[in-house]
Amino acid sequence: MANGPVEYRLDRRDGPAAVVLLHGGHLRAGPPRGEEVSAAAGCTVLAPSRPGCGRTPVSTGTSPTGFAGAVSGLCAHLGIQRVDAVAGVSAGGPTAVAPAALHPALVRKVPLLSLR
Repeated sequence: MANGPVEYRLDRRDGPAAVVLLHGGHLRAGPPRGEEVSAAAGCTVLAPSRPGCGRTPVSTGTSPTGFAGAVSGLCAHLGIQRVDAVAGVSAGGPTAVAPAALHPALVRKVPLLSLR
């Protein structure tokens, strides 16, 4: 990837919809975070690890806007042309808003969630 390496988990489905899930806190892409409903509905689910988490180095994006290019590039690399939602959970919220703001042709919606 142009911005640097990104650890991710991909659950590709046959439906046309795609969802990007950006985790909160110090979590990583590895374990599922409740996106089974989207996958069961036929949505492709892409869960990248944010910079500094998992195997995504901080240098891949030192700010939410810096990581927006990595998310866009990862989608292009994986053949995902349109994302129906970039969902940001807790600390993933600012990181979810940036791709929508900087790549409006890619992102349709931005649900922001805080799960306590």
